[in-house]
Amino acid sequence: MSPDPWSFAGIDPSGGAGLYQDLRVFQSLGFRGRGVPTCLTVQNLNGVRRVEPVPEKIFSSMVETLAEESLPGALKIGLLPISLCGVLEGFLGSLPSDTTVVLDPVYRFGKGGGIFSPEEYRMMARTVFPRVTLITPNLPEAQELAGWSLERYPEDLSLMARRIHDQYGAPAILVKGGHFAGDGPKVDLFWTPLSERFYHHPAKPLPGIHGGGCTLSSLVSALALFSGGAPLEANVSRALALYQTLLEGIGASGRAILEPERLRRNASGGASLS
Repeated sequence: MSPDPWSFAGIDPSGGAGLYQDLRVFQSLGFRGRGVPTCLTVQNLNGVRRVEPVPEKIFSSMVETLAEESLPGALKIGLLPISLCGVLEGFLGSLPSDTTVVLDPVYRFGKGGGIFSPEEYRMMARTVFPRVTLITPNLPEAQELAGWSLERYPEDLSLMARRIHDQYGAPAILVKGGHFAGDGPKVDLFWTPLSERFYHHPAKPLPGIHGGGCTLSSLVSALALFSGGAPLEANVSRALALYQTLLEGIGASGRAILEPERLRRNASGGASLS
């Protein structure tokens, strides 16, 4: 059985975030993704009302049963309750060293609360970050992890990434700056201990985006297979370009769900899949 991307993420009944959205992204790049839920959520586009972690034994059994057929070609991890970190740590240790693992370290929901206390969030980071390939915190998550008060944008993104690496051992970090409320372009930073690259995107009058972090992180993980072994930075660059393509299909009002199917339909454009 050929390797496909997997997702470990929460179940969002609205279908625009979490596990369902990850599988849509995988399909848009031609993969039959596999997915294991980490949490059940009670939510719609107006907010999250309740979160219930999947029991550890059930999660472990689902992962083990899938792994009997094949291991993931790449793995995206989303909403991760602290109760599953031990199982996940063991599974990550069993994967080949060249497996791309992308973690979107969800701390709080765009509308609604979160499932972590600050102490639990840092415990999750210390347990899991050293074992993944890339983490993709948004600006509030990066500030929480780094314990940093943003004063200079985008220069402080580098300082936050360095601090997250030093404190938690994350080998590569994509800090997403889209939550910055000031004027000017939105800036993302791809950072490793040896290099960094800033990406500037024109500010757009967009509504709240539901599932944006899920979509981007699953794009990076799937591109690790789609690109046939391209370097991580190249896959991050490609994922950001494709993400901007998805944003172009969003109107200026309401709360929007990104539609990854547009990537295949628009493959002849400048941000094509080829």
